Amino acid sequence: MDPLSDIISFLRLRSYLVGGFEAGGSWSIGFDAHEAVKCYAVTAGACWIAVEGGGEPVLLQKGDCFMLPRGQPFQIASDLSLPPEDWRRYFLGAEEGTLVKLNDGSDVTVLGGHFALAGPQAEILLGMLPPIVHLRGEAETLRWAFERMRQELTDLKPGGILIAQQLASMIFIQALRLYLNENKGTGWLFALSDQRVGAAIKAIHREPSRRWTVETLATEAGMSRASFAARFRQLVGESPIEYLTRWRMLLAGRRLEHGEAIGAIAHALGYESESAFRTAFKRVTGTTPRHHARSSGQNGAARFLA
Repeated sequence: MDPLSDIISFLRLRSYLVGGFEAGGSWSIGFDAHEAVKCYAVTAGACWIAVEGGGEPVLLQKGDCFMLPRGQPFQIASDLSLPPEDWRRYFLGAEEGTLVKLNDGSDVTVLGGHFALAGPQAEILLGMLPPIVHLRGEAETLRWAFERMRQELTDLKPGGILIAQQLASMIFIQALRLYLNENKGTGWLFALSDQRVGAAIKAIHREPSRRWTVETLATEAGMSRASFAARFRQLVGESPIEYLTRWRMLLAGRRLEHGEAIGAIAHALGYESESAFRTAFKRVTGTTPRHHARSSGQNGAARFLA
């Protein structure tokens, strides 16, 4: 798999709520802090959203997508000056997959899903994203998926909710890709869009047990050693070998959670001795392999690759 798919597979992305709302007239809804990642699109009309700690309010227009990865409280409204009503009045107890009605009419339609990121390494993906990811006009790219989801939610045919969940997961991944294409930042996620550094990251993920050096990774990138090392640190925020070690420890954590022997894991990841592996694991994660295995990943490694 490619690096982004690798990380998402670790997080075990799943959609646990799919739906949306239709609103007419004047309205304003306030939502509490939330653990899930919310990913929605405005398929009709326009509205405002303000995320606590997220900077200036954002006008969402038909065709826009937005993602809320940090879980801060937020207000979504036709007019943000209106006192927000508690979300529970409309949404608590709503049937899975339904479009909740706010007032009469359907001037505005918002459709999408909430996602649980199972796994202690969620910060790998979410830590480098802003409080609100706003994709202007990108719902057109996902129009088929949104239209099919809407159809499944309104037709209520057998298996419709499961299909809608799968579509919502696809929309989440595509929205993330669109954001990466349009924005720059520091971290492995943004570095994937750089042709040369991205090639080196892909090589690490393809062969994590290989005895990589800065020189051999620079060759994969088609750069000189010095230029590659400097550009990698600039884009990723750490050295190539530090990234390699962190990725190996993430792989090791999953193997430990599956009950594999420490010696076998060390050998599979290219370490000459179990002792060297234990030392690396403790340095990166802050805990021992044995403790990580006993905890079954509940405490997890400390924010890999963030």
